[in-house]
Amino acid sequence: MEKNQKEIEKELEELRKREKELEEKIQKLETIAKNSNLRVAELQREIDYLKERYRRDLEEQRKFCYEKFAYDLLEVMDNFERALEYGRQAQDVKSILLGIEMIYSEMKKIFEKYGIREIPVEGKEFDPYVAEAVEKVETDQYPPNTVVKVIRKGYYIHDKVLRPARVAVAVPPQEEEGEEIT
Repeated sequence: MEKNQKEIEKELEELRKREKELEEKIQKLETIAKNSNLRVAELQREIDYLKERYRRDLEEQRKFCYEKFAYDLLEVMDNFERALEYGRQAQDVKSILLGIEMIYSEMKKIFEKYGIREIPVEGKEFDPYVAEAVEKVETDQYPPNTVVKVIRKGYYIHDKVLRPARVAVAVPPQEEEGEEIT
């Protein structure tokens, strides 16, 4: 029985030692969990801050995204004002026209710089994604549904339609009433 008692005491000692080790591990894990929770809270605050900063930056970009474009257009406006002033005093219509052509060319360069380009539609089949048909022209000179005239130009900005063209579209001529078909 004595041996049994010693074995029991030894086992009890080992169990106490094991209990102490487990308590230390539990304490370490609790510390890790506490630190993790603190880190999660810190990261959440950082995420909230970044969201707010992103929202403000986006708002700022929306507010001023056209600033460079507008600045470039001011030069065109200045040239128009000079042309108007000159036109009020000039006798030579050709020089006025030349000035307007120069301004038009300058405007096209600015548009090109910003990815704005004309939608080519004249002579092509009508496409409702890039044009609005506002007139029908009875003709047999063009196939039906062909754009025969551009009333107002349409423009892309990069690959997106900025403004659809307004066009006249060919339709087959209708026979007048009373005519006999031979």
